[in-house]
Amino acid sequence: MSQRMNRRVMLAVGVVMACLPVSTVHAAGAEPTPPGLEKQEVDVPVVNGSFSQPQVVRTSTDDSEQLYGSSDQTPWYWGPTLKSNTAGVVVAAGKYRANHGKDQAVRVDALPDTNGEGLDNDKQLKVRLWDVRKGSQVTLKYDYAPTVDRACPKTGQGADRQRKELPLEVRINRKRNESWRVMVPEPKFGTTTETPSGTEVEVRNTDWQEATVSFKAETDHPEVAFVLPDVQYGATTKKPVAAACHPMIAAVSARQRPIEVDKSRRKSDLPPAKSFTGNEPSVTDATFSTTPDPTRALKECAKTTNDCKFTLNQRYSYGYYDRPRPIGEVYENCTFSESQASAALRDKRKVVYRERSFDSANQVAHTQFLDSGSHQGLVKDDLSRDVTHAEPGTSAAKDTDQADHGKAAVHFAAAYEKVRDQPWQWSRTAERDIDVVTPKNHASWVEVSAARERADGHYTVTSYDGTSEPTVYRQFITYDGPSRITSDRVFQRHGTLSPTEVARCKTHRPLPYTPATEPVVPYDPKDRDVKDESLTPGTAVSKRNMPPATK
Repeated sequence: MSQRMNRRVMLAVGVVMACLPVSTVHAAGAEPTPPGLEKQEVDVPVVNGSFSQPQVVRTSTDDSEQLYGSSDQTPWYWGPTLKSNTAGVVVAAGKYRANHGKDQAVRVDALPDTNGEGLDNDKQLKVRLWDVRKGSQVTLKYDYAPTVDRACPKTGQGADRQRKELPLEVRINRKRNESWRVMVPEPKFGTTTETPSGTEVEVRNTDWQEATVSFKAETDHPEVAFVLPDVQYGATTKKPVAAACHPMIAAVSARQRPIEVDKSRRKSDLPPAKSFTGNEPSVTDATFSTTPDPTRALKECAKTTNDCKFTLNQRYSYGYYDRPRPIGEVYENCTFSESQASAALRDKRKVVYRERSFDSANQVAHTQFLDSGSHQGLVKDDLSRDVTHAEPGTSAAKDTDQADHGKAAVHFAAAYEKVRDQPWQWSRTAERDIDVVTPKNHASWVEVSAARERADGHYTVTSYDGTSEPTVYRQFITYDGPSRITSDRVFQRHGTLSPTEVARCKTHRPLPYTPATEPVVPYDPKDRDVKDESLTPGTAVSKRNMPPATK
């Protein structure tokens, strides 16, 4: 009888929650098969879609006073990173102003680029539909109306008239579609004497109309922009109409049929993290930098002057059991005995395995490491402690990235526990004592299918000086770590030997020869080294391999 122990120590990691299996990993470089859409539509929050920020303050009780925001009162969060390039002016609420209930409106001043296809770099009115995922079906609604500004010139006839019908387009990710265009009617003005002095003034009661745009999201967080593709007038010489003649929009809203969650991504290959500064992808914090920084918002979250919070996206968060993995040793029973019971091997062993967390921000920022740094910023020798309501430990030296990510992780853990009512677990080590019985011609081993949880969400970091429009950073990120909600599955298994293992059972026991040059004195001068006999039962002594005779 011979016993062969083959140590196969593998790390088992996993989380548990809803107990949904992970499908096979997609091929490298290939997109997974798109899953279907959910059955029901849900609302998509549109940032400042009512254009309530900034609030245009009334300076008079005169209802006929037409209040527009000053040149720096553009709608918040509706432009590029350089806020001065936001092309729109807020129109105050009121009867002869926006006339859209209690809501404000915005005059559209955005223009296309020189070839008419994209967006003018200096004049943009746009927003992103945050957390809308690629493949989702989106319905966008907005109200539009002609100008109410009596400063729009009323002189001229025919082609020389500036009070004219104007086209208004919605562009998704800067792409045009003729079905997304509406024609805003020519403004019609009347007069009123509803002024404190009774003076007759020109006014207009706005007639709002609703437009609907439907599209399939081709990217995550699609960009929605409003532009005026043609604002020229003049019979002979073309000139742009006055800004006071531009149309208005109000009450921008959206709904979506979300795409179902994609569970094909492995924990070591999570969906890439993305960072945005305002509506633009983030770049490094350097003057005139154009270098992308997919984790910029995490660095901003670490600054004590900024407000940072994490929002858990429950639609795309789920629990699952990881693939079963062998842990510890494999025992192979090569015993050849007629009695099944007497040939069985009995053994006690200690099985130890560890689970750790992964996150997409560290995977995209530190591509040279397979292990993620979800726990960065914690004391290096104490990765398993709960950091839900505590600042990361400071007893160990940490580089800048570790400190930043650690502080952000505290916000994530606190938000996660608030929703799930369970603390997030960064890492876990498990030990189990197992009694093993291995039948003859069988192998025995232990597998673990670790319970894991995947948490999808984003950080929102606001930097505000109290005077101008806040700067908002967003970090979209995915965490994957051990579950506190569901237990791991530990399997004690045995099975028949593989052909390779059977072949090994039939080989000789490894036994080195004593070198002839060594002055070794055997216990008995008649003894000499021989090869181990074959394990095949019934082999005749004369057939056994013998070492060559010494000279």
